[in-house]
Amino acid sequence: MNLKRAGVFSLIALLMAGFKAHTQDYQLELEPVRFVLPAYSEQYSDREVTLAPDEYELAEKLKSLLSRKDFKKVSEELATFYNIELSPALLMIKAQVHFSLKEYSNAEKVYKFVLKRKPQLVRAHQDLGQLYLINEDFEKAQIHFSNAIAYGSNSAMIHGQLGYLNLHKNGAFSALYAYQKAYSLEPENEQWQQGLLTSLVKAKMFPSALALLSELITKNKQKQSYWLTKAAIHLETQQSDKALTSLEYALLLGDLSHQNLLIMINLHFEQSQYDRAVALLKANVSKQTLEFSDVRSYLYWLNSANRWEDSEWLLQQFIGSDALTHIDKSTIAYTQAQILEANGKLVEADKLYKEALHNNANNEQALLSYAHLLLQQKDYIAAEQMFLRSEAFNSVNLHAMLGRAQLYINTDDIQSAYSLLLDVKNKYPDTQGIQNKIDILANIVSVQDANNL
Repeated sequence: MNLKRAGVFSLIALLMAGFKAHTQDYQLELEPVRFVLPAYSEQYSDREVTLAPDEYELAEKLKSLLSRKDFKKVSEELATFYNIELSPALLMIKAQVHFSLKEYSNAEKVYKFVLKRKPQLVRAHQDLGQLYLINEDFEKAQIHFSNAIAYGSNSAMIHGQLGYLNLHKNGAFSALYAYQKAYSLEPENEQWQQGLLTSLVKAKMFPSALALLSELITKNKQKQSYWLTKAAIHLETQQSDKALTSLEYALLLGDLSHQNLLIMINLHFEQSQYDRAVALLKANVSKQTLEFSDVRSYLYWLNSANRWEDSEWLLQQFIGSDALTHIDKSTIAYTQAQILEANGKLVEADKLYKEALHNNANNEQALLSYAHLLLQQKDYIAAEQMFLRSEAFNSVNLHAMLGRAQLYINTDDIQSAYSLLLDVKNKYPDTQGIQNKIDILANIVSVQDANNL
């Protein structure tokens, strides 16, 4: 029976043409949550603690010195007293002066002494937390900020700093309340906006994060980080088209990082927006140093769309580079072979496929493409070997099996083709149209068996 007349050849080819690359999971680079260094407030008040009656005269003297910021003299005056002799009010001044003079060890001792006498003193917890924050003792800082809030602190700075520590030590959910409180107290503070937004995103509370972003963008459309965060959320929720829109806005506001630009180009390729992808690539190739590993996937997309000139241009950016590995050289030779094959230069393509496999014997795409070229040239023995080698790789296993089935059809070995397609169905039951192909071959096998009888 004439197999082409039976339609098997074109059906197998159609099945093989259905291959598409899987989309990738992308991680955009976002603006990190900034560390809020304590802006120490030199406020020497007795709002939470009161002076003893016999301290009024000394307090007036200290007040005069403090107004002139003569902290050294204040420290000397208070050093003439034992801590046990001073009220919590003067002890707080003593600790704060040590803090101002960056005498952190002395300040810590006095704050601890105060807290033994007044464990619920909010300002002591706040100051001690900031002291530990400066000294990068984050665990202790976290404890004292928590205590300050528990005892009634309404400071946006303290809530924000606790939010930062919780975010980096305990995760996003633990940071949410602290950042929400800081944001509610100082809604125009960009650090609290950023911290709250980051916490919402990391907690995967995307509707809330998008609602906050909408509010922030309404106030300031020119802040690039907002659009990048919006793009990241859309990527996380598998909305690539919306992610691209946000990335395009971000690009209008300034250059993107190397990683973000590559992701943007990849997304354009995945959505078959080849002109925009190539335009971005050409506009930025001179601005940023591209590694061949950055653009390897681009070659696949360009070749799958038959954009051979663009592939050739991209290859020219790397040919001759000393930084190329054997794997890189294999990919380049393989891509050049595809370009030559597309232009009908099969002899030259054959040589470059061999070069690709010489540089990397495990280049599965080169193995598969070379097998198809050998099949086209009717070098069936060599083609079968290449298909069998290709089948060892999961990424091309299905298409290598289909290619070998096509080879058996071309050589009228229908029984082998039929058996192989049954294996394909068992291994890949969701392959579109596979049962129809099996049925066609089964009919041909039955006819052949009947003729043999």
